[in-house]
Amino acid sequence: MAIFAAATYFSGPAERFATENNMLAVHRDHLGPWNNGAPLLLLGVVNGLGQGARRHRERWKEMYE
Repeated sequence: MAIFAAATYFSGPAERFATENNMLAVHRDHLGPWNNGAPLLLLGVVNGLGQGARRHRERWKEMYE
């Protein structure tokens, strides 16, 4: 499995691409737990299920869409 890490959020197509190609998409909300010792396999449970709190997603949409 490959790891696709970014200090931002992934677009929907990028996140789908990662999950469809057996990649772990580690976005900004995962970096803190990963840095604090959360195993990557634990982060894999949420892979492809969306990103961040609803408030963060709404702000991201306002800014970038």
